[in-house]
Amino acid sequence: MALAYNVAHFTLPHAIQEFKTNLGFLPALWADDGDFVLVDDVLFALKALAQLHVRHADVLFVTTSDLKNFVFSDIEPWGWDKAICSLLANAGVSQDIMPTNEYVEKLRHLSDRRRTTGITARLRDGIENITCGESKCCNSLDEVHEEMRKHGNIVVKAPWSSSGRGVRYINTGMGESTARWIAKTIERQGGVMVEPHYRKVCDFAMEFYIDNGVADYRGMSLFMTNGSSYSGNVVATEDEKMRMVSRYIRPQLLHEVKVRIMQYLADSDYNGYKGALGIDMMAVTNESEDGFLLDPCVELNLRRTMGHVANALKPTDAEPARLMRIVHDVNYKLKFEAMENCFVKVY
Repeated sequence: MALAYNVAHFTLPHAIQEFKTNLGFLPALWADDGDFVLVDDVLFALKALAQLHVRHADVLFVTTSDLKNFVFSDIEPWGWDKAICSLLANAGVSQDIMPTNEYVEKLRHLSDRRRTTGITARLRDGIENITCGESKCCNSLDEVHEEMRKHGNIVVKAPWSSSGRGVRYINTGMGESTARWIAKTIERQGGVMVEPHYRKVCDFAMEFYIDNGVADYRGMSLFMTNGSSYSGNVVATEDEKMRMVSRYIRPQLLHEVKVRIMQYLADSDYNGYKGALGIDMMAVTNESEDGFLLDPCVELNLRRTMGHVANALKPTDAEPARLMRIVHDVNYKLKFEAMENCFVKVY
């Protein structure tokens, strides 16, 4: 949302502010011992982390009012944008460890969903028969209607949006409210992305970390969605996650796509980025013959993702796979449940 608004100060919707306050402790799951974690409420964060009963680093929780009392060697937010830069600068964090305005603007450009068209084409080159995925940037309602005539069912996405809030599925014609949303998004963000609506069987992602132009693979993420909104992640070993996904997509294809992604990240203008990122993918039914196809780039998230969070828990071979969910029970909480193959859902 901060990238969409692209301003130094904006007011979060109440639900997202509550989410931010309740789950601010999350970096303790991947931080190092001795790191500081910035939260809204220190006592709440301590209590929430203690109730989680998972391995975590020995961190010190601080609030923005504490930041002026320390000198930091580095800082890693969930993702960079103008709002977080302004918050940290006003709290007294040294500009020496903050990104420049030019860097933040470049990251916003690289986070634009309109870039997925070129990325997908690069990843599918030569393997189009076993993969799928296409998208078009539409700058008017007429162009969106043309895509509806071409594909039938479509998915319309805002170039920048938070999970679920900038996506519309159009399966039975375009209603007035959807048409207004598309027109307003085009006016505010310069266009919308339109994709065919595939029959999805599972969501997953590949997680990476880039530093000095080198992309380090951090593992696979299997996640659940409710419509277009995130609802949970599988916590399991890499072998177990691969076993789950290989029911639909051959491991050799996944390896080939991983290699292509790492090469692309190293060769493209993403190589100037430092931090976590994730590329969402999905397995979909093959409408022309039996089997499934891989969509290798549904979305590129130039930030930490909940997949990174799940992978940070590092389960052992002796631990059964679990489902990590975010639930709202008075407050937002992280909850772990037994796995029952519930990440598979056909749309």
